[in-house]
Amino acid sequence: MVGRPAPKVEIDQGRLAGRWAAKGEVAVFRGVPYAAPPVGDLRWRPPQLAAPWSGVRAATKAGPSAIQHEVGLEKFLHALLSRHGWSAARTRSIEALVKRAPKPPQSEDCLHLTVRTPSPDPAARLPVMVWIHGGDHQDGSSTEILFESNALARHGVVTVAVNYRLGVMGYFAHPELVDESEHGVAGNYGTLDQIAALEWVRDNIAAFGGDPGNVTIFGESAGGESVMHMMTSPLARGLFHRAIPQSPANSGQMIHLDRPFLAWESALDQGLRFADALGATGRDQLPRLRALTPDRLYALARASLKLGYQYPVIDGHVLPESPFAAFAGGRQAPVPLMIGSTAEEGSIIQSLFDAPMAEYRFRPIPDDRLQPEIAADFGDDVDGLLAHYPGLDRRDPIAEEAFAGDTLFGGPVYHYVRHHRRAGHPAFLYLFARTPPSPTQTVGAYHAAELAFVHGSRVAPVLPMTADDRALSAEMMRYWTDFARSGDPNGGAPTADHPEWRPFDDSDPTWMRFDHEIAVVPVDRCDRYDIFTARLARLVDQMSSTASNA
Repeated sequence: MVGRPAPKVEIDQGRLAGRWAAKGEVAVFRGVPYAAPPVGDLRWRPPQLAAPWSGVRAATKAGPSAIQHEVGLEKFLHALLSRHGWSAARTRSIEALVKRAPKPPQSEDCLHLTVRTPSPDPAARLPVMVWIHGGDHQDGSSTEILFESNALARHGVVTVAVNYRLGVMGYFAHPELVDESEHGVAGNYGTLDQIAALEWVRDNIAAFGGDPGNVTIFGESAGGESVMHMMTSPLARGLFHRAIPQSPANSGQMIHLDRPFLAWESALDQGLRFADALGATGRDQLPRLRALTPDRLYALARASLKLGYQYPVIDGHVLPESPFAAFAGGRQAPVPLMIGSTAEEGSIIQSLFDAPMAEYRFRPIPDDRLQPEIAADFGDDVDGLLAHYPGLDRRDPIAEEAFAGDTLFGGPVYHYVRHHRRAGHPAFLYLFARTPPSPTQTVGAYHAAELAFVHGSRVAPVLPMTADDRALSAEMMRYWTDFARSGDPNGGAPTADHPEWRPFDDSDPTWMRFDHEIAVVPVDRCDRYDIFTARLARLVDQMSSTASNA
């Protein structure tokens, strides 16, 4: 604001000067380094402490995004816009606008975060919400338009949005990396980045008016999956106090560092094949790989789906087990959980994966019948599966979309909330069902549809909001921030527009349904979800068996 001094804070590394936003109600600090640049010899190493600086560092410009695939994001937007119910002319104009929009720079030097606070005063002791963006662990940024909002901070919380290493830079594994690791592991550098960001929050957020003893982590898709990784990893224990995974994916929940499982090879075998394709063979491959430019690495990653998509892995240290197994055994972080999915998760995702199940996304799919691995995996439940998804055995696209959404998101969410509640921890379940307003839309409440509502984003003309949408967004932000304050989304007296959200009860399962009306209603997909949770239980047993035989 004109005439008002810039907000300033002092953290461990030095002093920062931010900028006032939202008519002076929110102080924003961008491009804050929470770890040293992971470049040169620090490529594919755990994050190191950020270097201190002298004087006052300007924190008014966002840091670079992580290097990424980008293709996935373009395909996602195209699939969304083409089914939004707009005219062909409007769709083309919006797509052209998206293409012309400036893209943030990308760099290996990406370990920065953004802090938004309504009160940069250490005495404020406000709840903290740390956002982990999604993007299949390959794409995305903390500065995407859906997250660039001051609305949550205006609800009286301090928000932190984190960039972390992605894809090849974030999850590459190789035997020589194992050899140089003091823990005998490789990969999961992006996950370690997230943990380092939480350590930074613990050590520095009080300077921004945040309470380091009241931290909520939240994220969507791969970000939601990352929240489950934080709840599983012993390295993250105690760094957060509540968790909100939104549509947590299962793309990397069953990949192992040193052995194959299902259709996935081990991460080490994939890394060796990746190095071989780059011409790094024989001994001492790692120095040659670290000397390659990011462009050279990502040229291969973008050209080869099976080689180039690299994910978090079960390594025995950062992730000692799959989150599915941790929750089934009651070994997850014992913090309040608020979790949910959207009603039509698969409407876009199925076309992006071109496979009904993430763990078989790189295998050929028969054109005219059920994928053989699906029939084998579901066994005695396959008849029930086909009853719930009629046409799945003849590749009906509507059946495949519904099946993909439930196997990737709805079923895993039900697994998590059920086991968390059985372990005696507070748990709240939701379903986001709001659809685009056009009567000709075919995308439904698609994957990521809730993001603009949760963050209070204004994303017109790409995703315009009606007055009713804005009202729904306000109520959702109230639930989210009340949960961050106390671990209970019911922060005040219920009203007709803001009903009481009951904790999940396995004997009488209900969820909060966010649609044109907000209401607690029975979970109407229990029979479907039971099929997926039974399969997950079998897979947890298989993972335990393969581990004992390794």
